[in-house]
Amino acid sequence: MITMEKIDNKEFTKRNLYNVDDSGKIFLIILFAPLVLSLLFYLFASQIAKGQEIDVKSVTSNIWYNVIYIICNFILYISIYLLYSKSKKISYNAIKLDFKLKWYTYLLMIGIGVISLFGIQYFISAINNLLKVMHYPVEEELPIINPTGVGTYFLALFLLAVIPAIEEELIFRGIIFNGLRSRFKDYQAILISAVLFALMHGNLQQFVYPIFLGIILAWVVMRTGSLVSSILVHMINNALVVTFAFIKNLTGWELAFINKWWFYIVAVLILGATFAILFLIDKFYFKNKSKEEIEKKKTDTKYLLISSMIALSLFIALIILSF
Repeated sequence: MITMEKIDNKEFTKRNLYNVDDSGKIFLIILFAPLVLSLLFYLFASQIAKGQEIDVKSVTSNIWYNVIYIICNFILYISIYLLYSKSKKISYNAIKLDFKLKWYTYLLMIGIGVISLFGIQYFISAINNLLKVMHYPVEEELPIINPTGVGTYFLALFLLAVIPAIEEELIFRGIIFNGLRSRFKDYQAILISAVLFALMHGNLQQFVYPIFLGIILAWVVMRTGSLVSSILVHMINNALVVTFAFIKNLTGWELAFINKWWFYIVAVLILGATFAILFLIDKFYFKNKSKEEIEKKKTDTKYLLISSMIALSLFIALIILSF
């Protein structure tokens, strides 16, 4: 027989916040779970290719193969969040998915998403050009789904902008960043979560941009107190990338990087101006906003260190294999 006292005790043991131990464990899980999924999909593609007597790349480049993969990866991320929270008796609200933001805060998040893309992309283009000089394989087109028509454009928006924004923010800002804040100072939690976010991409080309974007995403979560803000910024950012790829496919026009020595200086200046704008937003828009104070606890950082070292080792190995 279940009594009200037992129910109350059960609710009392439920945590409303993640801690740094959760951050480390979740990052460790998220390092390997998608790799296992990718391996399973590749084995499945290999069997199809063998049966049809075609090259495996013909299967893995198929649009519907990738649609199914992205959806399954999304389900995987959601399942990890739900199952981990349930097993650790953590409230599902601990990710702080609060939609009660002012309408002008929503507009500001859209603006930050636009500023982030335009402010960082030229600096990233400069880095990509340096990687080419180093003979590192640089991807020029959107991976997985290239929007060549209206149908594929909206499909790419959903699969490459909406889904990644939700699943990645759920894990990296909802759990990992919030968990890090329980042990580290806010600026330390922002930097650590951004580096982990970059390492997760496992690609030298996609390392610097996720760090800058990860800093911005964690910052807006810290200031607004809501994961909705980072999801929106992330979504707008990815949607613009898809949109410009679509425009390039239709017209041939693109926001090209001019390979002149002086443009490297311009790229750095634009990056600096972008963070100066964000600093002004922080100083004047958020100056009267109450910043949530999270009680710091000396939680074990063992899993955070282990997962970080594994991620760094995998990242270095992948870089070496790429040359």
